[in-house]
Amino acid sequence: MLDIKEEKIANKINFSVWSSVFKYIFKHAWVFIILVISMFLNTLLYDSLRPLLNNAAVNALDKGTIISWTNSKIPFTILGLNIELNMTTFLIATLGIIVINSIVTGAIMFLTHYLNVLIMSDMRKDSFKKIQELSFSYYDKTPSGWIIARVQSDTAKVSDTFAWGFIQLIWCAFEVIVTLVTMFSVDWRLSLIILAFVPLIIVIGPIFEVVILKLSRKVRAVSSNYVSWISECINGNKTIKSLGLEDKTSSEAVEIADEIKKRSIKLANVQAFFRPALNLISTATIATIMIVSSILMKRPDIGFEIASFVVFFNFIGQIYNPLLDAADILSDILSTQASVEKIMSLLNTKPEIQDSKEVIEKYGDIFNAKNCEEKIKGKIEFKNVCFSYLEGVEVIHNLNKVIEEGTSVAIVGETGSGKSTTVNLLCRFYEPTSGQILIDDIDYKDRSLGFLRSKIGFVQQTPFIFNGTIKDNIKYGKLDATDEEVIDACKAVDIDGFITSLPNGYDTKLEDGGNELSTGQKQLISFARAIVRKPSIMILDEATASIDTETEAVIQKAINKILVGRTSIIIAHRLSTIVDCDRILVMKDGVVIEDGNHKSLMALNGYYHKLYMNQFKEFNIDKQIELEDTLK
Repeated sequence: MLDIKEEKIANKINFSVWSSVFKYIFKHAWVFIILVISMFLNTLLYDSLRPLLNNAAVNALDKGTIISWTNSKIPFTILGLNIELNMTTFLIATLGIIVINSIVTGAIMFLTHYLNVLIMSDMRKDSFKKIQELSFSYYDKTPSGWIIARVQSDTAKVSDTFAWGFIQLIWCAFEVIVTLVTMFSVDWRLSLIILAFVPLIIVIGPIFEVVILKLSRKVRAVSSNYVSWISECINGNKTIKSLGLEDKTSSEAVEIADEIKKRSIKLANVQAFFRPALNLISTATIATIMIVSSILMKRPDIGFEIASFVVFFNFIGQIYNPLLDAADILSDILSTQASVEKIMSLLNTKPEIQDSKEVIEKYGDIFNAKNCEEKIKGKIEFKNVCFSYLEGVEVIHNLNKVIEEGTSVAIVGETGSGKSTTVNLLCRFYEPTSGQILIDDIDYKDRSLGFLRSKIGFVQQTPFIFNGTIKDNIKYGKLDATDEEVIDACKAVDIDGFITSLPNGYDTKLEDGGNELSTGQKQLISFARAIVRKPSIMILDEATASIDTETEAVIQKAINKILVGRTSIIIAHRLSTIVDCDRILVMKDGVVIEDGNHKSLMALNGYYHKLYMNQFKEFNIDKQIELEDTLK
């Protein structure tokens, strides 16, 4: 059976959480102010002036003051002013209220949607900016799907609830307050009858809403998981068939479908009783008003008017409907509160790696760099460097090495030996738990993250291609690169000929991760992207591990060109690709156990010799010589 995980629903509104969203409204205070004024005007016209006009017209009919179109008197009182209308002015006033109310309502809808979009856009901008600031350690602990859900789904949900929900809540408050004032100005006795039933709405409405909310979330949870389960079955269809699991998966499908049906029926049962219960309260209110009105009309001395009886039918809806809407909105706010908490947890996360104020003042931050023209030569020193991903579990132990500028250094070792961790520390994706990393004899923390990374060219094992043209992809290495610089970078890695052979050349559009290119071509584009910035330090992290030997030979030639005169660090699984490096560091369990060039390490007959020979043990000596000649 599919494991169904249900999201926890808040039991009460946490105003401290929601207050953090208010700053997005304050940024657009003018929209909010116009909205509030518009809602008040709409409520005044529709919930006060309109029923008062209707009340005056019914009174005039009852008293016989409306004789004909031209001979009519409709006494009307508003704000203590006594106004006498005829049929023409009455219809003009009524039509005016309808037209103005329609215009104001349209404005409210537009402005609310506009505010919704503004809040969503601001939240997404802030969320994405925060994602750019966060350190690699955050991504190690946080699933990418969780982050995407916060930026995409939750921002839309929160902005929608905040704009439409809170705005609607203010509107409901205006409707209730204005209607109450208008009611009591017409007849206080019937007003008290309506108020007597209000507690029932206030109690029953939220109870039903919370129950419906919880049941809806249960239905949504099992339905959402069912979609994931179906996706898993489709993706694993070949495995299911090969293992003969059709009967088992079919049984699971029936079980899940029955669970969805059971939960949906339970929800439908509650929903079926909700509106009838409210209608019962409304009917009871109307019946009570009718009984009391009939009694009052039998007492001429009391001065009860039949118009009051008619107009109070509308007042029932004007009081009850906003209260029910408010209950709906509060349920939405409760259900959305978890999304607010998740977004705020993202926005309030502090990057583990941050530049000091002094460094930011000199070099700027990752969004606003300064002093980019400052050069570095490329000397690197690891000084008593230790590092732990998890507290108490050290993966780099007391690393002390100096890499002179302009030299090529390979780092080799088995999986988990600390090779990639070492270059990740150098790029400051992580920082040493203890010790220092110096570049040109200066602690690399004394320069900004942005400055450091702008001086490093980094090529990963799996090349990443952005949606865009080939030229755009290369310019990501240097955003202000000229077309000539892009072409020179491509010529340096021998991919210019291929690009120019395409119909659109450098303007060829790449989509879906560059699936129209071979892995080798994508890797050469990533090489061009790395060197277009003319980095002082080049890092190749298993850059040829995922390609075949023939393509590797092509890329190896490009590597040999671009590394000349640059400090370079090469992590390689295929040891035949690094035999010409000036120096080879052999790592095991986070410690450099051997250090030398290929010839001296082979002569040492140690761990490196074992690794190298193990890679070629399936080849005879002629095949090994042939392979090495190909790569050279």
